[in-house]
Amino acid sequence: MFRASVTITPKVGISDPQGAVIERALPNLGFEGVGGIRVGRFITLEVDGEDEAVVRKDVEDMCRQLLANPIIEDYSFELVDLSAAGLHGPDSIILGEDAHPRVAPPHAASPWTFADPYASREEEVEE
Repeated sequence: MFRASVTITPKVGISDPQGAVIERALPNLGFEGVGGIRVGRFITLEVDGEDEAVVRKDVEDMCRQLLANPIIEDYSFELVDLSAAGLHGPDSIILGEDAHPRVAPPHAASPWTFADPYASREEEVEE
């Protein structure tokens, strides 16, 4: 069994409104000198198979036919052999050597919590 990690981003020259909004908002939050922001998708999937070449071709076909729109999006993917790594199932997380999982603190300061009256927990929530 293999885990495929697929990254999909808009092609260079294709409009990226989400990236543009983030790029305009960052200086207002005190982050200067950041540019070229492209927002994409990250998809992980587990694929049964023994032969890496066959699984690689299958994932390539999945990307080209369904997961990405090859006319306006670029994609790349990495495969990890879960059997060789001794990992199985969705709970076995694989991170790159330099990757560290990050968890946002509850109701971290963000433009999204400002509009949510329950984010600050100032109002009682009926359960």
